[in-house]
Amino acid sequence: MSVIEIIGRLLLAAVCSASIGFEREAARKSAGLRTHTLVGVGAASFSIVSIIGFEGPDQSRLAAQIVTGVGFLGAGAIFREGANVKGLTTAAGLWAVASVGVAAGSGSYPLAIITTIVIAGVLYSLQAADKALARRTDVAKDRLEVTLSEAGDVGDLMKFCRRTDPAIEQMSFRRLNDGRGVLTLAVDPKKTDMVGEMVASQKRVEKVERLSPLYWSQKEPGAH
Repeated sequence: MSVIEIIGRLLLAAVCSASIGFEREAARKSAGLRTHTLVGVGAASFSIVSIIGFEGPDQSRLAAQIVTGVGFLGAGAIFREGANVKGLTTAAGLWAVASVGVAAGSGSYPLAIITTIVIAGVLYSLQAADKALARRTDVAKDRLEVTLSEAGDVGDLMKFCRRTDPAIEQMSFRRLNDGRGVLTLAVDPKKTDMVGEMVASQKRVEKVERLSPLYWSQKEPGAH
């Protein structure tokens, strides 16, 4: 294999992988343009090494290890936030980019290009459909406004709330001029009552209100 052919295969892998990674970068994902490009180029390089340095079944054996290695890398892009699991699309993108790299590195240029077009088409064209479907299946949440006597860290309070509603979300937090803080939560309507009672029982909490209509009244002076 000539040097020019090696460079051509690596450049093809870089261009194809970057076109896929650009969508993830635009979506502000942890694994974006650079990560996808490096995965594609790395997979192509391993494929070239397997062709140049090995013969027979060892060539396919090295390529098979690429899938395993990228699987571990993709697992790092997946994380859990409350009841939701995020990063699955990014992990799948890394896995797909590796296949593009292998195709380019092995000299299957049409396969690499066609696969890139299909993957990019899925990411770009189905994004609008995915959002529309999410809006239809998403459940409207109640909003609770929690006034805290001290505008400190709310991490412990959020962990406490997630015991009742794992899908609870922090919508906003602002500090008042008098040192107090106001925390706005998005809560499952079925669990609003229970979450409101639990939050209101905390020492730092002065009052809990359901934004529409007024829900939890202010505590009596001295109550905790």
